[in-house]
Order: sequence, then structure tokens, then C-alpha cells
Amino acid sequence: MNENLFLNLVNDRIVFFDGAMGTMLLAAGLPTGGVPELWNLEKPDVVMDVYQQYFNAGADVVHTNTFGASTLKLSIKGHAEQMESINLAAVQLARRVCPENAFVAGDLGPTGKMLKPMGDATVEILEDAFFLQAAALIKGGADIISIETMFSLDEATAALKAAKRAGNIPVIAGITYNKTPNGYFTMMGETIEQCATTLAENGADAVACNCTLGSSDIIELTRELRKATTKPILIQPNAGKPIPKGDITIYEQTPSEFASDIKRIIDEGADMVGGCCGTNAAFIKEIVTTIGK
Repeated sequence: MNENLFLNLVNDRIVFFDGAMGTMLLAAGLPTGGVPELWNLEKPDVVMDVYQQYFNAGADVVHTNTFGASTLKLSIKGHAEQMESINLAAVQLARRVCPENAFVAGDLGPTGKMLKPMGDATVEILEDAFFLQAAALIKGGADIISIETMFSLDEATAALKAAKRAGNIPVIAGITYNKTPNGYFTMMGETIEQCATTLAENGADAVACNCTLGSSDIIELTRELRKATTKPILIQPNAGKPIPKGDITIYEQTPSEFASDIKRIIDEGADMVGGCCGTNAAFIKEIVTTIGK
């Protein structure tokens, strides 16, 4: 699909993204600690059904089931050699159920590696891994690359540069922030303004925030992010605060409560909205119904 179609839609109206993939796969039987991305090959019908549910709920964009599908992340459990096949399958499954005038976003998540001196990774190692994954997603037919849940600006920038080098499609660059008494910061101590400015300077077509925080905490964050950038903004909160329950985490926010907060997030300047941990197709249907297209 023409890259301009997505950016034109963002300029025209609020764009609705999907909710959590992991939440849906766990509900479908994925074992705790399992590798969700392997289901692109092992249980493709289940993954395709998740995509279909989100499109049926009114999502304009779904993320591929590739959040942890870089060679570095897959290598942790011995699946690095399957990187390309996992990413290709993820996009192709989404394309099979993608309606006309909807979009498939190739999902890049963190590698799980820490940069020197805190870890043993270099920016070059990260960028190489992201390039291989982004290239596979673009080869499979992704319309957009969406970088999600980055804990550090350096890793987000590495992913952004790699995605831009891999192909000529829009790239959304996302960071996850912690809320402190002094404001919002990444795990590495970077501010919203630092992140938004650096990502824009490195070619991001849009900037994003997802995960870590519930929808009520992200209302103020959206206001600060809007002040820091003129780029389109994607916001994908969790379904409230996580509550540990045995070996699982539950979220108690209802779809209607979530949709009420999303309306306020849009009022503060978000151009695109969706959900993260704890959300499912019912949450997306509720926000589409509440906000309207």
C-alpha cells in the first residue's frame, strides 16, 4: 500500500491501532514464559484470528506478532535462525485478513540487551539486528514499522535508523516512560523532550508512547509529549495498573473506563490511539465506538 495513504489518514482523523497481542495469545493458551512469535509458524490460525478480531473491532492498524522477533531476542531461547521466517509469516498472516484501507505495522520491540557500559551490546550490534528484522517485515509486506516499548533513547534511535535504512515506509518510534515525582523519564533517565527531539531529528514520521503506565497516568504524559513535538503522536496505554496474581499479571480496568481516558488522551493531542498490556479486542471496539471514525 502507498506509504502516503497511512500518513494522509493520520492527518485526516484519529487513527485506531490494535490492543495487546500477548494478552490475546495467553487467553488462547500460550504458556506463561512461552515465545509468542513462534506461534506465527506453529499456530498461524490463532495469530491470524487475533488480527481478525482487532480488525473486526474497528482497528485501522494491527501490529505484527514480532515484538520479540529480532535475532538478539530470539537467541535467548535458541530461535535466532528462525528470525526471517517468523517475521515473514507474521506479516503474511496479517495481510490475509487486512481489509482494504487498513494497515499492517511491522512491530520492533527491545532486544533485551543492555548497551555498554551497563551491558555488553553496542549500538552497531543493536542496529544490525533491527535492520535484519525490519528488512524481513518490509519484505513480507508491512505498510509501517512501529517501534514499541523502548526503555532507552539509544536503543530506540538504533531501531529507527535501522528501519529507515531497511526501506521507504513510515516509521513510528515509541518509548516507554516511568512516572516519577519529578515528571516522566525513561529507565535511563531521559526526558520526554529529549526523546521526542532526537527521534524527530533522526527521521521518525511519528512518535509514540506505550506500556508501563495505565491510561489515567498517560493523559498528562500526552500533554507533555504534544508540547515537545509537532510530529503525529501514537499513545497505547495499559489497561490500568498491573496486579500480580500468582505467576500471571491481571489488569482490572474496564473497556468503558479505558475509552473514557482515551478520549481525554485525544483531547491532549494524540493523533493515533490503541492499547497495550491487558487490553483486547473489546477495548478497541469500545474506543472506536466512543470516539468514532
